[in-house]
Amino acid sequence: MTARGGLFALLLIVAVAAAVLSFAALRDLALVCGFAAWLAWLLPVVVDAGAAAGSLVWLGGWAAEPARRFARALALGLLTLSVAANALGHGLEAYGLAPPWWVVVVVSAIAPAVLGAVVHLAVLVGRRRVLPAVDESPEELPDLDGNGLSRWWATAEPVSEPTVTDRAQALIAGGLGRRRLAKELGVTEHEARQLLDASRHTDNDDRFEEDAS
Repeated sequence: MTARGGLFALLLIVAVAAAVLSFAALRDLALVCGFAAWLAWLLPVVVDAGAAAGSLVWLGGWAAEPARRFARALALGLLTLSVAANALGHGLEAYGLAPPWWVVVVVSAIAPAVLGAVVHLAVLVGRRRVLPAVDESPEELPDLDGNGLSRWWATAEPVSEPTVTDRAQALIAGGLGRRRLAKELGVTEHEARQLLDASRHTDNDDRFEEDAS
């Protein structure tokens, strides 16, 4: 087993043990505060699930920044609450004390408070990211008219398509012969031969000019 594998194995052991101990302590606190035995186990589920949801959004990196900030506060708050509730529950049980009224009120308010916080987190996660507005003032975009179109559109030069001669020169430069050239251009072989001859004459004239210079 590698060091990384051993680390993850130890992490899993610690997580399971901590979850079981925390679950038992929070359930016992719920029993002490008057929850029914068949409902007391829901208190640790609410706290741990809320903390897990907050941690998932906070550390996931896929949500918007407002959602991540709220998720961080939710996760850290519930983890702090879990630690405090565990300590309080063990203290009351160890010394045989009855919880004061305000502890019962706080423990009873945990479930609806966590529910509201998780719903709020879900709403924040579901919101789309708002992109910053682009300032399209006339001072910065002077070439646009009132409809957002270019002022130079009416006077712009039209884009011309390549002529047959331009295409022929490109194909001849690529090494095409008479028959293939005629097929590509849609002309007769006689016309293709004329284009080839014209291209050869042009090449010879260019070489002559280069030699003369």
